[in-house]
Amino acid sequence: MAVNASERGKGTGSKLLQAVEDRAIKHDISTIVLNSGNRQERQIANRFYEAAGFVPKATGFYKQL
Repeated sequence: MAVNASERGKGTGSKLLQAVEDRAIKHDISTIVLNSGNRQERQIANRFYEAAGFVPKATGFYKQL
């Protein structure tokens, strides 16, 4: 999920996350997992997710040959 840059700061992302959480609760889902990446350009998004209560947990790896 991504919010267009022109919509950021208007509550769109928060509304989308709330809709996901409401649906998860409705279906007895107890955990939501998302992958935002840890690249420099994802720092703003990662702070948004942390502010929404998500806990940073995983690290991904890849090897280019």
